[in-house]
Formats: sequence, C-alpha cells, structure tokens
Amino acid sequence: MHFPDLFLPVVAAVVGTWLALWLHLRFWERRLGVNVRYELEERLSTPDGSRIELRRLPAPAKPDGLPPVLIVHGLGANHRNNDLSDDLSLARHLSASGRDVWLLTLRSGVPMRSFLDAWRVRFRAMVHHDVPMAVNEVLARTGASQLDYVGFSMGGMLLYASLAHTVGVEHVRRVGIVGSPAIVRPPIGLPVPALLAKIPAWLFPTLRLRLAARLGAFAAEWFRTPAHHWVYNPHNVAAGVGRTALVNVIEDIPGPLNRDFTAWAAGPGGALTLDGARVLDRLHDVTVPAIFFAGVADRLAPPASVRAAYDAWGLGANPDKSLVLLGSEHGSRADYGHGDLAVGRHAAEDVFEPLRVFLAAG
Repeated sequence: MHFPDLFLPVVAAVVGTWLALWLHLRFWERRLGVNVRYELEERLSTPDGSRIELRRLPAPAKPDGLPPVLIVHGLGANHRNNDLSDDLSLARHLSASGRDVWLLTLRSGVPMRSFLDAWRVRFRAMVHHDVPMAVNEVLARTGASQLDYVGFSMGGMLLYASLAHTVGVEHVRRVGIVGSPAIVRPPIGLPVPALLAKIPAWLFPTLRLRLAARLGAFAAEWFRTPAHHWVYNPHNVAAGVGRTALVNVIEDIPGPLNRDFTAWAAGPGGALTLDGARVLDRLHDVTVPAIFFAGVADRLAPPASVRAAYDAWGLGANPDKSLVLLGSEHGSRADYGHGDLAVGRHAAEDVFEPLRVFLAAG
C-alpha cells in the first residue's frame, strides 16, 4: 500500500480518536462536575505578571463577628480542594458557623495558557506575590485588620515561608494547618537522586495531571493500586467522591514548581527552603496561635513532617498551639491519609469541627 493510500485512513483514525476522547471528557465533566455558588469570583493579576483567583462564599445568615477566613489549597489542586460540594467542604462548614470565608486559587491552580504562565509558577513567587496579595485583598475588601489563615498541604507550606517575611504577623490572628509538611519526601520511600536538583527548572517536565484525572475519573474506583494510598486512604472516602474530586479538583504541576519540590526532596534532610535558608528557622519567633492536623496514614505529609513545623513554631515564644494526629488510635473515626483530610467520610467531625472551634477561640 502506497503512502497516499495510507494518508486518509491514518488521518481518519487520528481525528476519530481525538473526537472520542473529547466526547468522553465532556460526558464525564458534565456528569461529575460540581457547581457551587459564590458571592464573588474574581481573577487578579499579580505584580510579576501571573494570575490568582479569589472567591468569597455567600454571606452567612448569622455572622459571628469574627475576622474573615482565608483558605489556601494544596499542590496539584485548585480552590475546590477545600470546597468540593455542600457536604464535603471545610469552607462551607466554617461559613455555616457564621464565618466570612474566602478561597484563594494560587497561580499553580489556575489552568496554564502558555509556557510563560508555567514558567512563573515557582514556590518563591507564590510566597512573594500570591499569598501576601490575597491577604491584603481580603483585609481591604472586608475592612478587617486581621484574618484567620487555613492552609491545606502546600497552602500551609506557603504560610511557613510567608509569615513574618512577606505576610506580617500582625495581620494573622489564628492559623489552621492541615497536612502541610515541612520535610519533603517522596511517597514511595525511595531516596531522590541529588543530581535531579541540579537540572534547570526550564527542563523539568510539567505533570499533566488535569487531563489525565478527568479522562480516568470514571474508572478511578474500579480497583485500588499503591498510588491510591499515596494520595488518600481509600477506606476513608465514600464511593463516588474520588471520581468527583478528580474531575473538579486536580490541576497540572508546572515543571518549575515540580523542580522546587524535587530539589527539597533531594536536599539535606528534605528540608523546605526559601532562597537557600531553612524555612523552619523562620518559625521560631512566631507567636500566632496555630493548630496542626496530620493523618497517621498520610504518605505525602507524614506526621513527622508536620510535627517538624509544629515543633519549630514559636520555639522560643511558647505560643498557643496544638498538634492533632488523625488515626483510630488517637480517637479519630479512621486512619487519615492526605486527600481524605479534606474529603474523608468523617472529615467534618474529625477535621472541620475541631478546626472551627480553634479558630473561634480568642
């Protein structure tokens, strides 16, 4: 068969495959997509040319008069990390108690439109621009002098690096940390070669998680693999929730940010650093009251990695702080992994409510 005879069948096969994937994607996005209402949704440009998004939940029926709450999501995720649905939402749990709740979508959670967009996604850039900009915007728009900050995973890591550096401690009244490691290790337990930390950021691959998650969501609960346990404890997540989260929460991890985490994992002790300095050392003089949550089965933020931040927090200042280990041996209803800290079967009782009580104090 000559090339001209092959051309049309090959083109037809490529177009047919692309169309089938597109229809498959649209079908599952329609079936599993979640629509929730916000009082405000706004995209803002950062000083360095990137973008963040702010969302404000509808005003509570009975405001409690406490400062606003800013919630920041984790790596490879967007704001839906903490607002998946009406009944699986830390944001709506706090709002129902009377809090004025705001959700930040970091530049890493805004879909990338170009190589330049991805190039700007660095941990340092989010410390210097995204977090302080969001804090200032919430305070300016509410007229408050302080807010309560809740960070999930990377959202808490950003606060470790920002507080008393790019975010003034006088602006943060109380802090909630949910599964945020200060020591970075891969979930598989194997060492990361130091050579990887020497690769330039522009050569690091982007992890295309968004499309893969949406295409594979329909089959995510047909079987369980070791990778499932890296992300969450499957026994602690109700049927259907994993598929819904894959379609609504997951975003790509741009190469430069991927490089940041790889460099930490390959570095001495896996310590989180910023501009060559250990972030843990920045926390010694912090006096802001804080509560830390760690899942005993968490592979991405093991209890020891969260405890490192807890121990460093106010080391010489004796602040009001507590560490909550989430496991059946510690009084929780399940052994928590990582993702189920936000969408677990009993997250409302084991995580959301204790966090609400802590933030309401003072």
